[in-house]
Amino acid sequence: MATTHKEWANQVLRRIDPAFRHRWVVYSDEVKNHLNPETIWIDCGCGDNEAVRAFGVQANCAAGLDIQEPLTGGGNFVKGDIKRLPFASGCADLITLRFVVEHFPEVEAYFSEIDRVLRKNGKVIILTTNILSPLIFLPRLVLPYPIKNWILSRLFKVDSAEIFPTFHQLNSPGKFAKGIKNLHLQHLEFISDLNYTRKWVFRILLFWHILTRPAFLHKFRTNILAVLEKR
Repeated sequence: MATTHKEWANQVLRRIDPAFRHRWVVYSDEVKNHLNPETIWIDCGCGDNEAVRAFGVQANCAAGLDIQEPLTGGGNFVKGDIKRLPFASGCADLITLRFVVEHFPEVEAYFSEIDRVLRKNGKVIILTTNILSPLIFLPRLVLPYPIKNWILSRLFKVDSAEIFPTFHQLNSPGKFAKGIKNLHLQHLEFISDLNYTRKWVFRILLFWHILTRPAFLHKFRTNILAVLEKR
């Protein structure tokens, strides 16, 4: 018998969609697939630097970058701004951004730096929200930032220090398909967010996941995973 929301949610998922993979699993697998003993990897907007701590050993060199130092130690870390990356031009094989690009007020300025630091044929992996999903765009349309902040911190148990304004300048399949600077779309995947912090929230998200099962409705799921290549 399930004793936690997570266990209960996983039991429900095993019955309804046993092949389902959470967004962090899909993202982690994609990152690991791009790492090898020669890879130079920069995780931009790394937060607690968890990804570099977990997978950095698979790369030649891996470092997390953020404007604030992580509270927990471990993993190479560089304090800096994505808009002014403190790295040499053409030094990185892989740059990752997990729930970062939705906070960019202007895409060109930030991606000019990412383009500069990335080597030719290098990859950028992005996990972000999808503005085509009504679960994403409706709160943006009708809710002021303080209320969204309250919802994220109370309902989804997100630390208020980790909540930033969102602009969604890049957050649609069409924007990714156009590419950014010298970065061209190589792979695009739509993922459902099935958050299990509260049962009623999970039920709403699960309903939307089931509703968007047909392939032509995948583009309305809550998250986008994109892989871009520099040419």
